[in-house]
Amino acid sequence: MKETLLIANNPVMWILALIIIANVIVQSFIFYRIANKHVKETSLISSKQVKEAFKIGFIGTIGPAFAVFAVAVALIAQIGGPLTLARVGIIGSAAFEMIAAQIGSGGTAGTPDFAPKMLSAAAWVMTLGGAGWLVVVLFATKHIDKLQETVKKANPLTIGYMSLFAPFIIFFSLAYKEVINKGVLAKELTIAPLAALIAGGLSVVIVNKIVAKDSSKKWLKDWAMGFAVVAAMVVGTILR
Repeated sequence: MKETLLIANNPVMWILALIIIANVIVQSFIFYRIANKHVKETSLISSKQVKEAFKIGFIGTIGPAFAVFAVAVALIAQIGGPLTLARVGIIGSAAFEMIAAQIGSGGTAGTPDFAPKMLSAAAWVMTLGGAGWLVVVLFATKHIDKLQETVKKANPLTIGYMSLFAPFIIFFSLAYKEVINKGVLAKELTIAPLAALIAGGLSVVIVNKIVAKDSSKKWLKDWAMGFAVVAAMVVGTILR
Protein backbone atom coordinates (compact mmCIF):
# COMPACT_ATOMS: atom_id res chain seq x y z
CA MET A 1 0.00 0.00 0.00
CA LYS A 2 2.89 2.40 0.74
CA GLU A 3 4.16 2.04 -2.82
CA THR A 4 0.66 2.73 -4.16
CA LEU A 5 0.21 5.88 -2.07
CA LEU A 6 3.64 7.12 -3.18
CA ILE A 7 2.39 6.90 -6.76
CA ALA A 8 -0.98 8.41 -5.83
CA ASN A 9 0.70 11.43 -4.18
CA ASN A 10 3.37 11.87 -6.82
CA PRO A 11 4.03 15.53 -7.87
CA VAL A 12 2.93 14.69 -11.42
CA MET A 13 -0.45 13.56 -10.04
CA TRP A 14 -0.76 16.86 -8.18
CA ILE A 15 -0.03 18.82 -11.36
CA LEU A 16 -2.65 16.89 -13.33
CA ALA A 17 -5.22 17.32 -10.55
CA LEU A 18 -4.58 21.07 -10.33
CA ILE A 19 -4.99 21.38 -14.12
CA ILE A 20 -8.42 19.74 -13.82
CA ILE A 21 -9.45 22.06 -10.97
CA ALA A 22 -8.14 25.10 -12.85
CA ASN A 23 -10.31 24.08 -15.81
CA VAL A 24 -13.38 23.98 -13.56
CA ILE A 25 -12.58 27.43 -12.13
CA VAL A 26 -12.14 28.92 -15.62
CA GLN A 27 -15.43 27.40 -16.78
CA SER A 28 -17.20 28.85 -13.73
CA PHE A 29 -15.77 32.30 -14.46
CA ILE A 30 -16.84 32.09 -18.13
CA PHE A 31 -20.34 30.97 -17.12
CA TYR A 32 -20.61 33.87 -14.65
CA ARG A 33 -19.55 36.40 -17.30
CA ILE A 34 -22.05 35.05 -19.84
CA ALA A 35 -24.87 35.04 -17.27
CA ASN A 36 -23.99 38.56 -16.09
CA LYS A 37 -23.90 39.84 -19.67
CA HIS A 38 -27.28 38.23 -20.41
CA VAL A 39 -28.83 39.86 -17.34
CA LYS A 40 -27.54 43.30 -18.36
CA GLU A 41 -28.78 42.92 -21.93
CA THR A 42 -32.24 41.65 -21.01
CA SER A 43 -32.72 43.43 -17.64
CA LEU A 44 -34.38 40.31 -16.26
CA ILE A 45 -33.27 41.16 -12.73
CA SER A 46 -31.48 44.08 -11.12
CA SER A 47 -27.77 44.14 -10.27
CA LYS A 48 -28.76 44.07 -6.59
CA GLN A 49 -30.69 40.82 -7.15
CA VAL A 50 -27.69 39.35 -8.99
CA LYS A 51 -25.44 40.09 -6.01
CA GLU A 52 -28.05 38.67 -3.64
CA ALA A 53 -28.37 35.46 -5.68
CA PHE A 54 -24.59 35.12 -5.84
CA LYS A 55 -24.32 35.58 -2.07
CA ILE A 56 -27.07 33.05 -1.33
CA GLY A 57 -25.52 30.52 -3.73
CA PHE A 58 -22.09 31.00 -2.17
CA ILE A 59 -23.39 30.63 1.39
CA GLY A 60 -25.56 27.66 0.39
CA THR A 61 -22.47 25.69 -0.67
CA ILE A 62 -20.61 26.15 2.62
CA GLY A 63 -22.79 23.82 4.72
CA PRO A 64 -22.72 20.84 2.32
CA ALA A 65 -18.99 21.46 1.82
CA PHE A 66 -18.39 20.54 5.47
CA ALA A 67 -19.93 17.11 4.90
CA VAL A 68 -17.97 16.60 1.67
CA PHE A 69 -14.74 17.65 3.41
CA ALA A 70 -15.28 15.18 6.25
CA VAL A 71 -15.67 12.25 3.84
CA ALA A 72 -12.87 13.52 1.57
CA VAL A 73 -10.38 13.35 4.46
CA ALA A 74 -11.05 9.61 4.75
CA LEU A 75 -10.86 9.25 0.95
CA ILE A 76 -7.42 10.94 0.88
CA ALA A 77 -6.09 8.26 3.23
CA GLN A 78 -7.29 5.59 0.80
CA ILE A 79 -6.40 6.90 -2.67
CA GLY A 80 -4.21 9.96 -2.05
CA GLY A 81 -4.77 13.70 -2.23
CA PRO A 82 -4.50 14.43 -5.99
CA LEU A 83 -7.09 11.91 -7.16
CA THR A 84 -9.45 12.93 -4.35
CA LEU A 85 -9.08 16.60 -5.28
CA ALA A 86 -9.66 15.91 -8.97
CA ARG A 87 -12.75 13.78 -8.41
CA VAL A 88 -14.44 15.74 -5.62
CA GLY A 89 -13.58 19.02 -7.34
CA ILE A 90 -15.58 18.01 -10.41
CA ILE A 91 -18.52 16.01 -9.07
CA GLY A 92 -18.55 17.06 -5.41
CA SER A 93 -19.82 13.74 -4.03
CA ALA A 94 -17.09 12.34 -1.81
CA ALA A 95 -19.38 9.55 -0.58
CA PHE A 96 -19.97 8.31 -4.15
CA GLU A 97 -16.27 8.51 -4.96
CA MET A 98 -15.42 6.43 -1.88
CA ILE A 99 -17.85 3.72 -2.94
CA ALA A 100 -16.50 3.81 -6.52
CA ALA A 101 -12.92 3.58 -5.24
CA GLN A 102 -13.78 0.51 -3.19
CA ILE A 103 -15.55 -1.15 -6.12
CA GLY A 104 -12.76 -0.32 -8.56
CA SER A 105 -10.04 -1.58 -6.23
CA GLY A 106 -11.92 -4.76 -5.38
CA GLY A 107 -12.33 -3.57 -1.80
CA THR A 108 -8.58 -3.20 -1.29
CA ALA A 109 -8.40 0.63 -1.11
CA GLY A 110 -7.00 1.64 2.27
CA THR A 111 -5.74 -1.89 3.00
CA PRO A 112 -2.24 -3.46 2.74
CA ASP A 113 -3.38 -5.27 -0.45
CA PHE A 114 -3.95 -2.00 -2.32
CA ALA A 115 -1.60 -2.48 -5.29
CA PRO A 116 -0.74 0.15 -7.97
CA LYS A 117 -2.87 -1.63 -10.58
CA MET A 118 -5.80 -1.42 -8.18
CA LEU A 119 -5.27 2.36 -7.94
CA SER A 120 -5.51 2.57 -11.72
CA ALA A 121 -8.69 0.46 -11.74
CA ALA A 122 -10.22 2.59 -8.96
CA ALA A 123 -9.44 5.79 -10.88
CA TRP A 124 -11.17 4.44 -13.99
CA VAL A 125 -14.28 3.32 -12.09
CA MET A 126 -14.51 6.69 -10.31
CA THR A 127 -14.15 8.59 -13.58
CA LEU A 128 -16.59 6.50 -15.62
CA GLY A 129 -19.03 6.27 -12.71
CA GLY A 130 -19.12 10.04 -12.29
CA ALA A 131 -19.40 10.71 -16.03
CA GLY A 132 -23.17 10.29 -15.82
CA TRP A 133 -23.57 13.68 -14.15
CA LEU A 134 -21.56 15.39 -16.89
CA VAL A 135 -23.39 13.62 -19.71
CA VAL A 136 -26.80 14.58 -18.30
CA VAL A 137 -25.73 18.22 -17.98
CA LEU A 138 -24.35 18.23 -21.53
CA PHE A 139 -27.50 16.87 -23.19
CA ALA A 140 -30.27 17.99 -20.82
CA THR A 141 -29.37 21.60 -20.04
CA LYS A 142 -30.43 22.93 -23.45
CA HIS A 143 -33.90 21.44 -23.09
CA ILE A 144 -34.58 22.71 -19.56
CA ASP A 145 -35.50 26.23 -20.76
CA LYS A 146 -37.96 24.82 -23.30
CA LEU A 147 -39.51 22.58 -20.66
CA GLN A 148 -39.75 25.49 -18.24
CA GLU A 149 -41.51 27.68 -20.81
CA THR A 150 -43.95 24.88 -21.66
CA VAL A 151 -44.77 24.32 -17.98
CA LYS A 152 -45.18 28.07 -17.40
CA LYS A 153 -47.72 28.30 -20.22
CA ALA A 154 -49.72 25.43 -18.76
CA ASN A 155 -49.62 26.74 -15.18
CA PRO A 156 -47.34 29.66 -14.12
CA LEU A 157 -47.41 28.54 -10.48
CA THR A 158 -46.00 25.09 -11.23
CA ILE A 159 -42.37 26.26 -11.46
CA GLY A 160 -42.71 28.06 -8.14
CA TYR A 161 -44.11 24.96 -6.45
CA MET A 162 -41.40 22.77 -7.98
CA SER A 163 -38.66 25.12 -6.77
CA LEU A 164 -40.16 25.08 -3.29
CA PHE A 165 -40.88 21.37 -2.85
CA ALA A 166 -38.26 19.64 -5.05
CA PRO A 167 -35.28 20.30 -2.71
CA PHE A 168 -37.37 19.23 0.29
CA ILE A 169 -38.40 15.97 -1.38
CA ILE A 170 -34.85 15.19 -2.53
CA PHE A 171 -33.23 15.82 0.85
CA PHE A 172 -36.04 14.05 2.70
CA SER A 173 -35.73 10.92 0.52
CA LEU A 174 -31.95 10.83 1.03
CA ALA A 175 -32.31 11.33 4.78
CA TYR A 176 -35.05 8.69 4.96
CA LYS A 177 -32.79 6.11 3.30
CA GLU A 178 -29.99 6.89 5.73
CA VAL A 179 -32.32 6.57 8.74
CA ILE A 180 -33.85 3.29 7.55
CA ASN A 181 -30.83 1.52 6.00
CA LYS A 182 -28.13 2.67 8.45
CA GLY A 183 -30.32 3.04 11.50
CA VAL A 184 -33.49 0.95 11.78
CA LEU A 185 -32.46 -1.92 9.46
CA ALA A 186 -28.75 -1.91 10.31
CA LYS A 187 -27.19 -4.99 11.91
CA GLU A 188 -26.40 -2.92 14.97
CA LEU A 189 -29.30 -0.60 15.74
CA THR A 190 -28.21 3.04 16.10
CA ILE A 191 -30.16 6.26 16.55
CA ALA A 192 -27.38 8.40 15.08
CA PRO A 193 -28.95 8.91 11.59
CA LEU A 194 -32.37 9.76 13.02
CA ALA A 195 -30.85 12.05 15.66
CA ALA A 196 -28.80 13.81 12.98
CA LEU A 197 -31.91 14.34 10.87
CA ILE A 198 -33.85 15.76 13.83
CA ALA A 199 -30.93 18.01 14.84
CA GLY A 200 -30.70 19.44 11.33
CA GLY A 201 -34.44 20.08 11.19
CA LEU A 202 -34.51 21.67 14.65
CA SER A 203 -31.65 24.02 13.77
CA VAL A 204 -33.68 25.38 10.83
CA VAL A 205 -36.76 25.81 13.04
CA ILE A 206 -34.69 27.66 15.65
CA VAL A 207 -33.23 29.98 13.02
CA ASN A 208 -36.72 30.79 11.70
CA LYS A 209 -38.01 31.54 15.19
CA ILE A 210 -35.07 33.83 15.93
CA VAL A 211 -35.64 35.74 12.69
CA ALA A 212 -39.40 35.96 13.39
CA LYS A 213 -38.72 37.60 16.77
CA ASP A 214 -35.96 39.91 15.56
CA SER A 215 -36.00 40.99 11.88
CA SER A 216 -32.49 42.45 12.21
CA LYS A 217 -31.19 38.87 12.32
CA LYS A 218 -32.67 38.02 8.92
CA TRP A 219 -29.15 37.24 7.67
CA LEU A 220 -29.27 34.02 9.73
CA LYS A 221 -31.64 32.52 7.16
CA ASP A 222 -28.89 32.64 4.56
CA TRP A 223 -26.83 30.35 6.78
CA ALA A 224 -29.69 28.01 7.76
CA MET A 225 -28.48 25.13 5.56
CA GLY A 226 -24.95 25.44 6.92
CA PHE A 227 -26.21 25.38 10.52
CA ALA A 228 -28.36 22.33 9.73
CA VAL A 229 -25.48 20.37 8.18
CA VAL A 230 -23.06 21.19 11.01
CA ALA A 231 -25.65 20.37 13.70
CA ALA A 232 -26.48 17.04 12.04
CA MET A 233 -22.80 16.14 11.68
CA VAL A 234 -22.01 16.94 15.33
CA VAL A 235 -25.00 15.05 16.75
CA GLY A 236 -24.53 12.11 14.38
CA THR A 237 -20.84 11.82 15.26
CA ILE A 238 -21.47 11.97 19.01
CA LEU A 239 -24.16 9.27 18.92
CA ARG A 240 -22.47 7.06 16.34
